[in-house]
Formats: sequence, C-alpha cells, structure tokens
Amino acid sequence: MSDFNDKFPTNVNPLYIPLKSSDTSLLSGGDPQELDLAKLFPGETVVFTAAPGAFTPTCTQAHIPDYLKHEKQLKDKGVARVIILCQNDAFVMNAWAKAEGYNADENYFVFASDPNLGISSQLGSDYTLNLKDKGLGERTSRWAAIVKDGKIQFLGAEPDGKYGNVVGINHILKRI
Repeated sequence: MSDFNDKFPTNVNPLYIPLKSSDTSLLSGGDPQELDLAKLFPGETVVFTAAPGAFTPTCTQAHIPDYLKHEKQLKDKGVARVIILCQNDAFVMNAWAKAEGYNADENYFVFASDPNLGISSQLGSDYTLNLKDKGLGERTSRWAAIVKDGKIQFLGAEPDGKYGNVVGINHILKRI
C-alpha cells in the first residue's frame, strides 16, 4: 500500500459503455467509448476501485455492492466519479453494472474495462494478478485509488486478494 503524490496514468484510457436508465437489457448498450482520464481529472476527486473479475463471487456479492450502497457518502465527500475497473471487456462491464442494479443516466459509477491491464500494470506489480493456473489469465488485482486533480492521494491493493482490509469502502471513505 502506498501513499504518495504521483500523477495517475492518463496515457491509457479505459473503455466503457455509457449507461442509460431506459436501457435495462443486459445484452444491449451501444459501442464502447474511451474514458478520457486527462479530461476527467482536473479539479476533481475520482475514486478507482479495481476488481479481479465481473460476476465473480467476492466482486459481485461484496466489493462492488458496498461501493454502490455508499453513493451518497461518496458524493458528500466531494467525489465526482467512481471508476470500477476490471480487465473484462466493456460489454461485460456494462452487463455487470445492470446486473448489480446500477443503470443511472449520470454514470456516477463508471464500469470500465482495462482489457490489456494498461492502467493496472503501470501502477506496479501489486495491481495485477496472474491467474493463468486457474484458467483466468491476467487480471487486475483488487485495488483502489483516490485521485485528486490527477494526483494519487491514496493507492493500495489487497495483499491477499480478499475484500475489505485495504480497499473496502469504509477505508476509502476515511481517506477522502
């Protein structure tokens, strides 16, 4: 776990499909778009939370629902956007958002894809997982970052892959 004032990588833009409240089908949503981090960061506080995989047990039953339940608290602390990041493609991430019950036009929570681990790998070896022996390939590890005006205020990964000790929502809310 690191606390430092480095710039968050902006040379790789995650892909996402903007959510629309009128589009509830898991199998639709449009074409993936780049989330331009360089344009998103100036003057804003953005929280990233990365998960090893959409629809996986811990990610789907604990990690992401905890963040979604705390939308008001995050907004009250001045968080402009929460980026939920996985290596899964943008179509899977869009379906996962809807399956989790999140489908708001404002896209406060952005379910985004880091398909080639471009962001996670730039943060360091603690932020990627090699799960090839389990047939799951390379993945993002379970990590979180608080980025203010493009600078990392907090960055940490769960050392054991579990949820809650480092990147749990309560830990993040205390750090904002």
